[in-house]
Amino acid sequence: MTLPIISDNNLMETNLSTTEGAVLGLIAFGERSGYDLARLAEHSVEHLWTPSQSQIYKTLPRLVAWGLTRRTEIEQHGRPDKALYRITPQGRKTLRRWLDEVEEEPAGGRFVFALKLFFCEFASPGTAQAQLAAYRRFLTRRLERYEALCNGPRFNSIYPQHVLQHGITRAHATLAWIDETTAAIESNAAALLPSPSTTTGRHRTPTA
Repeated sequence: MTLPIISDNNLMETNLSTTEGAVLGLIAFGERSGYDLARLAEHSVEHLWTPSQSQIYKTLPRLVAWGLTRRTEIEQHGRPDKALYRITPQGRKTLRRWLDEVEEEPAGGRFVFALKLFFCEFASPGTAQAQLAAYRRFLTRRLERYEALCNGPRFNSIYPQHVLQHGITRAHATLAWIDETTAAIESNAAALLPSPSTTTGRHRTPTA
């Protein structure tokens, strides 16, 4: 579990763990109950991050205590009351800070790069490209290590080499995906820029 820290400007800040950041990111998409958040994770980021429902339920009270989310009790007739969680303005700032942090060697492993990319709708401009660039550096280092292993100890078996080739092939495939994704994001950003005709002001019609 992470704890709030005091920054230089004496404001309470929170260093989020991967689970805390991911749960906060899911809440940023809209108000939901703990059960709904677990189902949302299952149908969206499960291939990257697979928390148990109990992990999510344990994380939610901390986010509320830190002022990052707000809990609302909904009365249900004939059923237990339901708690809904909504992100606060401070929560959005904390989520953005977590997403903007680029780690060269994430403690949570390589999946952290893609997980943060998933939530980059809530990040600062340029964060997606920064995370992808860091992911590329991470994989390039791994690929160099894998390729060095090709000249390593030989086993009296064909299978270790096949497993090593799996790592090499996966790294190359992910590097290609990073290039394609970076190009797509930059192309989309360029398409959203105002055209020159809208930035040079209106043209006046000459008078006779």
